[in-house]
Amino acid sequence: MSLPVLIGFAGVLVAAVATGVLAGRCVRQPRIGFIVWTAATLGLTIALAAQSLGFASGFGPATFRAVQVFALLLAPLWLAWGLVEVAVTSEGTRFGARLITSALTVVATVILATDPLTAQPFSKAWPLTATHFQPVARATLAVVQVVAVVVAVVIATLAAVRARRGSGPPVTVVVPVALAVLMTAGQRLPLPAAAVYPLLSTMAAALVWFAVSRTGEPSRRAAARGGSSDGRGEGVRDASGKPAEDYWPDDRAAGDYVPEGHYVTYGHPRPGNAGPRGDFPGGPAARPAPDGDRGRRPGPPRPPERPRAPVPAPGAEPGAAESPRPASAAGSPAAAATRPYGRILIFTLLEDRVAEFDRLAEDTAEHVRTGEPDTLVYVIHLVPNAPMQRIFYEIYRDRAAFDSHESQPYLQRFVAERRACVLATNVIELRLKYAKVAPLPSPAGGPRAPQGAPGRARPLPPARPQRSDQPRYDEPRYDQPRYDERRPDQWQVPSGRPYGG
Repeated sequence: MSLPVLIGFAGVLVAAVATGVLAGRCVRQPRIGFIVWTAATLGLTIALAAQSLGFASGFGPATFRAVQVFALLLAPLWLAWGLVEVAVTSEGTRFGARLITSALTVVATVILATDPLTAQPFSKAWPLTATHFQPVARATLAVVQVVAVVVAVVIATLAAVRARRGSGPPVTVVVPVALAVLMTAGQRLPLPAAAVYPLLSTMAAALVWFAVSRTGEPSRRAAARGGSSDGRGEGVRDASGKPAEDYWPDDRAAGDYVPEGHYVTYGHPRPGNAGPRGDFPGGPAARPAPDGDRGRRPGPPRPPERPRAPVPAPGAEPGAAESPRPASAAGSPAAAATRPYGRILIFTLLEDRVAEFDRLAEDTAEHVRTGEPDTLVYVIHLVPNAPMQRIFYEIYRDRAAFDSHESQPYLQRFVAERRACVLATNVIELRLKYAKVAPLPSPAGGPRAPQGAPGRARPLPPARPQRSDQPRYDEPRYDQPRYDERRPDQWQVPSGRPYGG
C-alpha cells in the first residue's frame, strides 16, 4: 500500500472524528460558524475517502469531482464563511456573507458537478484541476477560492490587530482556520509529491478541530490575570475593567467568544473552574461548609452602611437638606461610579422546579424590597408565551449599590439554591442613559405618589397572604382573562403580589 493511500485512510479517520466532535459542539451550542465548520470537515472526510480510492485503484470522473467539489470548493468557502460568523460583529456584514456564500455554493457546485470533463485520461496520479476541467469550471473554482483566501487573510489580520488591543476573538481560533483555507485551496496547484494532497486535507480538518477546542481560552486567561468571576458568568471583567466577552453554555465549557453587543449566556457553573472569588458569589467564604460544619451557612460580613443623605424637614424646599454629590467630569471614574447600573436576567426553568424557583425568587424580592433602599427597581416578570421563563429587571443607584446587593446573604442563598431549578440563564448588562422610577399602581387601583415628589419613592404595599381558596398559580384559571387581555391593575405574580414587590 502506497504512502498516499495510508495518509488518505488516516485522514479519513481524523476528519471523521473531527466532524463528530464538532457536531456534538453544534448540538450544545448551535452557532452558525460552528455549523458551517462542521459541514466543511464533513466535506473533507468525503474528499479524503475519494483520494484514498483514487490513489489505490485509480481516479475516475466520480472521485475527481468529489475531490474538486468537497475539498477544493466547499471546504475553503465554508471555512471562510465560518470565520466571518465568528470574528465579525456587524450583523449586516454577516448577513451579506451568508447571501454571497449561499449563492456561490449553489452556482459553483452545479457547474463543477455538471460541466463536461476534458478527454484527458485518469490514472493513479493526482488529477489536476487545469488538466481535466473545462475553462468555465476552472474559472468558477478560481473565483471561489480567491474570495475564500482573501476573506481568510483579512480576518486573520484584523484578529491579530484586535488581539493586541485586548478585544475580538482569540488568534488561536482565527489563524488555524485561515491556514486551513489556504491548505484546501492550494490543492489545485501542482505539488512535488502525491502524498502532500491528502496530508493537506488531513491537516485542514485537524486545524478546524483545534480552533473550535480553543474557544474556551480567553476567559481562563482573563481569570488568570485577575479578572473577577462569580462562577455564574456575571461580572466577568478583563484587565481594563470592561465586561469580558464570555459564553457559558449548558455543556459547562466556559469562555466562548461572543461578539460585541450580544448578551452573555451561561448555564450551570463549571466545577473546579472558579475565578479568584471561587465558584460561589461572594468568594470562598460563601462556599458550602465542609461535612463537619453542616447546618451553618457561612457568608462574607455585610459591608458597612453607606452614608445616607439627610431627610429634608417638613416644609423645607425639596432638595434643601440633600448633601450635594461631588462634581466630576463626564467620563471620569467618579462619574462612572455614581452612574445608575442595570441588568436583565432571563431564567429558563426546569418544568418540575418552577414552583420552588418562584418561592425562592419571591422570598428574595421581599428582602430586596425591605432592606435595599439603593435598589431602585427589582421587577420579576412572567412570560405568557413561555411559562418556563422568568425575567428579572434590576436598576441600582450605582455600581456600589449593586455590589452591596450581590453580597447580601439572602441573595447568595438564592443563587446557590436556584441552581437546581434553572436550566439556563441569560444576563444582559445595561448602561442606563435615562430613567424614570415611579411607584407601580396598587392592585386595587389606589392613589399613586405624585410625580416629582421629593425623596425616594414610597414602597409598594406589603404582600397579601395567599388565601386557602385561591387557586394555585400553576393551575389553569378559566375565570381570569389572559395575560395579554388584562388591565394594568390585574397584573399579578403567582402569590398575588404586584410586580416589583
